[in-house]
Amino acid sequence: MVKNDIYTLYGLKHFEDKYKTLPSRTIIDNSINILNSSLRQILPDIQSNVFDCIGRVLSGHLEKYDKDLREKISREPFVDMAEQQIFNLILHESGERAIVSHSFWPYGKKFAVCLTHDVDEVKKTYQYLTFSLRYLKRRNLKAFRNQILSLFKKLGGKEPFWTFEEIMKLERELGVKSTFFFLNETAEVNLFDLKTWRHYGRRFDIRHEKIANLLKTLTSEGWEVGLHGSFFSFRDLDKLANELAILEEVIDGKVCGTRQHNLNLNIPETWRYHEKLGLFYDTTLGFNNCVGFRWGTSFPFYPLDSKLGRKLNLLEIPLVVEDIALFSYEKPWQEFLKMAERVERYGGVLTILWHHSVFNDLEFPRWGDTYKKMVRYCLNRDAWIATCCEIAKWWKKREKSKIEVKYLDSEILIQPLPKGEPHFLDIHTTNGAELEVKSGAEVVRRGEDRVTIFTTGEVKVRVVF
Repeated sequence: MVKNDIYTLYGLKHFEDKYKTLPSRTIIDNSINILNSSLRQILPDIQSNVFDCIGRVLSGHLEKYDKDLREKISREPFVDMAEQQIFNLILHESGERAIVSHSFWPYGKKFAVCLTHDVDEVKKTYQYLTFSLRYLKRRNLKAFRNQILSLFKKLGGKEPFWTFEEIMKLERELGVKSTFFFLNETAEVNLFDLKTWRHYGRRFDIRHEKIANLLKTLTSEGWEVGLHGSFFSFRDLDKLANELAILEEVIDGKVCGTRQHNLNLNIPETWRYHEKLGLFYDTTLGFNNCVGFRWGTSFPFYPLDSKLGRKLNLLEIPLVVEDIALFSYEKPWQEFLKMAERVERYGGVLTILWHHSVFNDLEFPRWGDTYKKMVRYCLNRDAWIATCCEIAKWWKKREKSKIEVKYLDSEILIQPLPKGEPHFLDIHTTNGAELEVKSGAEVVRRGEDRVTIFTTGEVKVRVVF
């Protein structure tokens, strides 16, 4: 039997919003078996049902484990895997009866990709010293030499960290747009404390004419500008509110979402701040020392605040791949492919963080080329590539959409709601059943067991088998 606690109820609601259907009692009662034995050993306190597991994980249950174990668990999007298996059980139980659901992404795209750039600094400062010492310590003389060359270029007027025009040009050529998260750092710097030096290089004024003009250019040409909460703002609502107000004043518009600097999070308090400030989404939840799925999912979700007993009105878009973490692996491209293949398998979002400063080939050779290669790979794999705000708005709109289905002898009538809005629907079939859309929609994609249609819902969709 289902234990009527907050975690199970949240897990069930999360599944229903995602797949637009609910499992039978039989599936629920036996759902714990969906988790493999290794996960059940890792999560010994989750034994009732898989929806209890989903609720606990998406409220921060994994954060209590040590770093190494969390990284091991997070190699696979196990929440996505479990929910897909549950949906497959629903399809199996339905027999020859078609199941209709909203497509995860527009035009039935296989998965989504969210491209992001954290703007931590706009000019290189203390890094000339720290980078040079690091490379000398590692006996990397080529990288040390490049630091010297970079310094001479800077003295000649070429700022190595001002790469925005290059990024915009590259993304125009690829036909994609991304989100830039701009920092407004005010943390104090102590000359005798090396840990505070990074704050110095990141203390730039986004109201400066050159930077303000850049922000306006980005927003006017279709890129998104988001808030990159400063180092300590994750635990300071007033500081975060002030940074948001300044950024919105500069761009003369509403900021849609945020990512905290250094991926700093105080869960759930930081998200409560975001919610209170009216932010639409956050995309901080990820790793900066490895790639993976920190809470076992690649899909956007509304975190469960178990202390308040409700889900937060803030969409979390999980971060999967960060540039520095990716290049810490011996074979970065192979690691990227593993993550991309897992996201595609379950149809989620591959959120990529590629700092703007690494599009500086002299100091970060091949990093910019790798970004270009990743984007082209995803386009070739039929991904929908969008900004964070586009992802968030699509997901929220999809969540509010409903489907009314009437089953007749050899046909079904489908009424998506609200009427007059664009809807992409997946019609799932079993046993190779063929279907034909007679009216009310157009087919945009056909697969072995799924047909994706587009409709505005103004006329009921009629499908015959």
